[in-house]
Amino acid sequence: MIVMDRENIYARGWSHVLSTTNDINELQAFCARVGAPISALHLGSHWPHLDLKLLPRDRALASPDVRVFERTAEMLRFLGDQARGRTR
Repeated sequence: MIVMDRENIYARGWSHVLSTTNDINELQAFCARVGAPISALHLGSHWPHLDLKLLPRDRALASPDVRVFERTAEMLRFLGDQARGRTR
């Protein structure tokens, strides 16, 4: 499943996009689907993720199969719960 924050509070106009299973292939496919450059994919952090802005971000936010969180902290808490086997 793809999850994202509505907007990063430290970088206005940007959103983080993650796979709940850290699936790089899922992220690459989503990157292509929303028209983001491959440079949006970041692999060197704790979680592989996409950093999206502008039209690709708008497309991601409008995607019905993406779970959008108002705050980054809420998204990260959800991912932690998923990793521990808790669901919401």
